[in-house]
Amino acid sequence: MILVTGSFGFVGRNVCARLSRESLSFVGIDRRGPAPCDIIDRDAVRHLFSAQRIDTVIHLAALLPSACRRDPAEATRVNILGSANLLDVAAESGVKRFIFGSSISVCSAQTDPDLYGAGKRYIECYGLNLARAHPLEFAALRIATVIGPGARHTASTWRSEIFEKLGAGESYCIRIPLPADAIVSLVHVEDVARMLVLLATCPRIPDPVYDTPAEEWRIRDLKSLVESIDANLIITPEDPGSLQVPPLADGAPFARDFAWQAPPLRDRLAAAAEETSL
Repeated sequence: MILVTGSFGFVGRNVCARLSRESLSFVGIDRRGPAPCDIIDRDAVRHLFSAQRIDTVIHLAALLPSACRRDPAEATRVNILGSANLLDVAAESGVKRFIFGSSISVCSAQTDPDLYGAGKRYIECYGLNLARAHPLEFAALRIATVIGPGARHTASTWRSEIFEKLGAGESYCIRIPLPADAIVSLVHVEDVARMLVLLATCPRIPDPVYDTPAEEWRIRDLKSLVESIDANLIITPEDPGSLQVPPLADGAPFARDFAWQAPPLRDRLAAAAEETSL
């Protein structure tokens, strides 16, 4: 049985859909939904592990960067204390593998006051140390900037809008809060889900920490691509000044170790426009 935390989130929903397509047994938990479970509540987490025979955890529950900036105390409670709590109970319960949804923002946390990235790095260290003392295999996937349709709770709405508005036949302005010359690593949400499920189910994980394979796009080039596919859309890069451009992902080790291939972003955007216009 696979436990997915943050199962109502953007990535979590896609992970659960992937597990269903592969006919894998899983249970999803989230603070939202009909049966909420807060990972801060150790008794609730212990009850969950005692009620289900859980062999593997895919941990995605976290406050996103914008929420971390608004409420640092709650971010610490959920992203750090809650994650450590979940790891402790998983180790106590004999879980064999723990896959942590980390972030490439850990790479900028040393030079930028990024509580989200710093929290992700802390849990990477916590999990790796815990795995040395218990028969628990820990691996972290550092996720690049996730794009694709269906994001519901994010301040960066453009990451879904470039898919959802294509081919709709109406004028629409999509604002990207990054300067035009910024370069970002973009990875489709379906690919992130596939990577996480792969790590959860493969016979062996060669390295405990990977970046997601991703495509590097300059914002002005992304603007040109989207507008060439649908002339009704206007992409407007904006430099907010206060936001740091995320570091670039190095997905080569993951691609090498798992023979990874994925459809290019250009093809996915074209397909999204065609599907919407039908």
